[in-house]
Amino acid sequence: MTSDVTPGTRRRRTWSRYTDRKVPTEYEFVSHDLHWHYKPGQPPWEMAPDHVWNRWYIENRNESPFTCPDWNRFRDPDMLVYRTYVRMQDEAESYVDGLIDDHEGRGAYAALPGEWLGALRSGYTPFRYAGHALLMAATYVMSMAPSSYISNAVAFQGGDELRRIQRVAYQTRQLQVHHPEFGFGDDRAVWERDPSWQPLRKVLELLLVERDWGKAFVSLNFVVKPAIDAVFNVRLAEAAEAHGDGLTAMMHRHLQLDSERSARWSVALARTAIEAVPDNSGLIAGWVNDATAAVVDAVVDASAPLSTSVSALDAVETRRAVRESIAAAVRPIGVEHLQS
Repeated sequence: MTSDVTPGTRRRRTWSRYTDRKVPTEYEFVSHDLHWHYKPGQPPWEMAPDHVWNRWYIENRNESPFTCPDWNRFRDPDMLVYRTYVRMQDEAESYVDGLIDDHEGRGAYAALPGEWLGALRSGYTPFRYAGHALLMAATYVMSMAPSSYISNAVAFQGGDELRRIQRVAYQTRQLQVHHPEFGFGDDRAVWERDPSWQPLRKVLELLLVERDWGKAFVSLNFVVKPAIDAVFNVRLAEAAEAHGDGLTAMMHRHLQLDSERSARWSVALARTAIEAVPDNSGLIAGWVNDATAAVVDAVVDASAPLSTSVSALDAVETRRAVRESIAAAVRPIGVEHLQS
């Protein structure tokens, strides 16, 4: 911050570190330009220029084709900081705790029908492994992002993923206690060997080895996450409700609000990049189109175990829902032409 004072006039300030040089908000005060390791044209870290970490960040962040002259122009539409995020999610967790207390008090777990329990065992409780992959992917984007505004937003997305994992884990334990005959809790073998999960496992493992931060961000937030959430929040809630599993239905509809918030900042970031460098539009479109077919197939396959005689998750309808979720994610940034 600099200050210019003329005798006889009141002090005037210019906020020279800030993009718009106006009085910053609380959000900007605690979020602006905190990445001292993003120095275009210089080694990011105080190590030898050819050190592995300097080469990694230069090649996969500084030299990413997903570029912008000033990433600090991006703003999270929800303007979240740690204080407001914790307060918001504390209230959200109180709501979910209330749902759980109410349903447990009415013996909801014991009343679940056998066919739905089988579907949960095969198609729901193993999801926490996929959830961990989404968390890890978000953490990578956070660590590589060229602006602290971006890192903060994706860090909160990682917190959202951890929240969902914890809730699925709690559900798994309660189902294990109430229905030990179904083998709930032993999900690693299902995740690693069941044919319906293997395409999604492959998609997520390939995402986790994507080095370029821009491609990792686009693949995660415009393809993989929207596709997964379309089934494991939205379609799951519909199937659970059909079986009288109100707790799972209401909990995942509530968790979908986190996903909608992630979509808002993702669109804002993409728009910032495209407004500054119009070629970013075609770059995003190419990455989305390249990833869509495999991701859609994988998520549709993973949804199959949730289908029962009561709530048949028709593969054609699920495919349509997943593709529409991806299309809805990219539509606000003008990327319309997805591969069929």
